[in-house]
Amino acid sequence: MHAPTHHDCRPGHFRSGSVRRDAAAASCCRHPAEAGHPGRHACRGLCGMKLESADKGRMKACAYVRVSTDDQAQHGISIPSQIQKIEEFCKAKGWVLVETVQEPGLSGKDIGRPMFNAMMSRASSTARPFDVVIVYSLSRFARHLAIQTTAFEKLKASGVELASVSESFGKGPNANLMRSMVGAFNQHLSDQSAMNTIRTMNANAAEGYWNGGPIPFGYRSVTVEKRKDKEKKKLAIREDEAEIVRRIFRLAKHGDGEGPMGARGIAQWLNSRGYSLRGGRFSNSNTAAILSRTHYAGYYLDGKQNEFKEPLPEDQWITVPCPPIISEEEFLDVAALRAKRSPKATPPRVVNGVTMLPAAIARCGQPECDAGLTVRTGKGGRYHYYNCSVRVNQGAASCDLKPIRREELDKFVLDALVDWIFQKERLAKLLRHLLDRSEHVIKRRRKDLALAKGELTTVSKAITNLLLAIEGGAMRPDEPLFVERMAHNRARKAALQADVQSLERQLSTSKKRITEEMIAEFGEKMTRALREGEPTFRAAYVRLFVSRVELSAEEIRILGPTNSLEKTLAYDHGPAQGEVPIFDREWCRLQDSNL
Repeated sequence: MHAPTHHDCRPGHFRSGSVRRDAAAASCCRHPAEAGHPGRHACRGLCGMKLESADKGRMKACAYVRVSTDDQAQHGISIPSQIQKIEEFCKAKGWVLVETVQEPGLSGKDIGRPMFNAMMSRASSTARPFDVVIVYSLSRFARHLAIQTTAFEKLKASGVELASVSESFGKGPNANLMRSMVGAFNQHLSDQSAMNTIRTMNANAAEGYWNGGPIPFGYRSVTVEKRKDKEKKKLAIREDEAEIVRRIFRLAKHGDGEGPMGARGIAQWLNSRGYSLRGGRFSNSNTAAILSRTHYAGYYLDGKQNEFKEPLPEDQWITVPCPPIISEEEFLDVAALRAKRSPKATPPRVVNGVTMLPAAIARCGQPECDAGLTVRTGKGGRYHYYNCSVRVNQGAASCDLKPIRREELDKFVLDALVDWIFQKERLAKLLRHLLDRSEHVIKRRRKDLALAKGELTTVSKAITNLLLAIEGGAMRPDEPLFVERMAHNRARKAALQADVQSLERQLSTSKKRITEEMIAEFGEKMTRALREGEPTFRAAYVRLFVSRVELSAEEIRILGPTNSLEKTLAYDHGPAQGEVPIFDREWCRLQDSNL
């Protein structure tokens, strides 16, 4: 006689075939023909084999066993004991165990458990391969009251019972009440455990440790400390990958001889030269992700939600330091450049061309019209014109601004920058004004630095006092109050350390003094770059210094932020050949002075 179907006993695996019953017992049953198990089928998979004649008339049971974490799943923690207890329970009840369904590594609060859902589907099918589902405890069945109740009612409607080895509920209204109470308590314990996990992870981050997850390209995780059986890890630089990261940022900032490159271009450049992303190819998305990752500037953000899984405001996020691969200045420069080139901010045809004045900068200055100027071609594509986009899209009656040759307006803007802004006396006046303001800022930053250092000392003492309380026996390390206060103080300490480092960096760069020689050299260098540089670089300089160009029938107005001059001057007394410093104007007041 043949069994109709044979399935692989491993969870989630099926293998069709036709085998003899004795062969199936030898290959699929855990206790083939043992004493106390005469011919009893005890497959650990999802089988539908016929029972031996000795088992006919007995309750057919399906065991459901589960563990909740990947670590437990890898080490098989508690699953063997669950199976053993269920087998003993079935033997005492006189039931025959026909299936054992294992669900490793998934939470009981997860409604998408595949093995659980497959078991529930079979239980409600017309075949109904078992009469009762057995779990070691209700917490294995579900850790969410709504999931438990819905699944229980589905089993009940199909005539299938639910039994627990460690709990007895009886029958009737009292049984439903007790089952619901236990389910609610299981959910409470699960919620409490999740809260403790988040608290622990936030405290871990506040101490500067890595909480796990995908390791960013360019890093590896290393164990730096061991507390009992817990390893404390931090990120360390993986030099072979870090060099690729540095190259990516250089290409984004300076390009490969033709100006800054976007993520897609960088990915193509790397792939064509044999670089790989841990064995895979670079793409637009993963390259953009690298360019967005703050880890490379020496920090990352953690602790973005509280123990109730509610999002926290950004000023409460935990800044975790890590070894920098590039300077923070380079990271911010690239971020600013990417923001300027983003298709969300600038039309794609403007981004991809060498038009000097994108529509975000060039505006129509006619009364009651502030539309962007777009570039259109004429004379068979030989000439390019700046046109009011409203006039182009809605007709000449909507706006009477006449088109202007692109070369004419671009030259006017370049001449204005060279002859007016970078003229020695005018530039000195602008930078002296900024210098006077910078002295005031330096004083304020020094005061802020002193306050931050004082508070950092106070918080460090509070952490020491908490540790002394543990050492003296006044508190236990698992007490909620200790965990909460330590997490708060560690988070505050990390934030203050970041503030101190930032202020010290700002003060160190602000100590440079502007001299007449520096101004003259800076003006000459910028004049050469604007007059003789490659078109791509000239356009980048214009976008750096000019925030708005208004074109009307009567005049052309040019506006821009004066602090771009100060920042560019601080860029090693002006940019080197082939380099364009990038400063996102969203970080400063727009159009704060007329150029």
